[in-house]
Amino acid sequence: MNLFVLLQAATPVVEMAEQTVQTAPEESYLSLVMKGGWILLPIFLLSLLAIYVIINKWLVVNRLGKKDSVWLSRVVELIHEGKVDKALKFCIERPYASAKVIAAGLKDFDRDDKEIQESMEVEARQQISILESQMNWLGITASIAPMLGFLGTIFGVIKIFYDIAKTNDLAIDTISTGLYQKMICSGAGLLVGIIAYAGYYVLNGRIDKVVVNIDKESNEVLKAIRAYKRGTVEA
Repeated sequence: MNLFVLLQAATPVVEMAEQTVQTAPEESYLSLVMKGGWILLPIFLLSLLAIYVIINKWLVVNRLGKKDSVWLSRVVELIHEGKVDKALKFCIERPYASAKVIAAGLKDFDRDDKEIQESMEVEARQQISILESQMNWLGITASIAPMLGFLGTIFGVIKIFYDIAKTNDLAIDTISTGLYQKMICSGAGLLVGIIAYAGYYVLNGRIDKVVVNIDKESNEVLKAIRAYKRGTVEA
């Protein structure tokens, strides 16, 4: 009988607890993010910078590093025919990095092979510099964004313990609420850092392929120039 009375008395308490849990408002992801504090502002700016650099460099690398075997074979054919001016014009009309390198060599066609090769190497370094520009921003973002997130979390923990020291209140809900709000900074910083890190290495891989392609195509044209000059001398 006593057990039955206890169960009846406990039932309303359980029902009230269930109602409290059910009626607790759920916060949106945006409202949670906004509780991260002022440190989220520089992290947000770094995310915009990383996205801009990734998109911009992707477009630049696609434009400068596009492979066009038809164009290259036509240039080599014109060189073998001795139509250097047409080959030069054909290169200038193309936006490819290798076309600009080859054009630099064709401009010095009347000089010796060493000077032609040096002209190509100088232009190749300039094109590589264009391809690699702004990449340092991705490296900086990948390093700094997680640090900023961790710094925001540390500031939050310092404030929590400062408030505890002032109020002498060790309520677990106060501590846990403050902690999860400040951990948002670390999460945001890591997310931005991962995006920048991934973008940096993906773009670097594509740039390396473009550099190899520039070297390959410029060597093919240099061989064609040497073959034409050798044939002219022998004739």
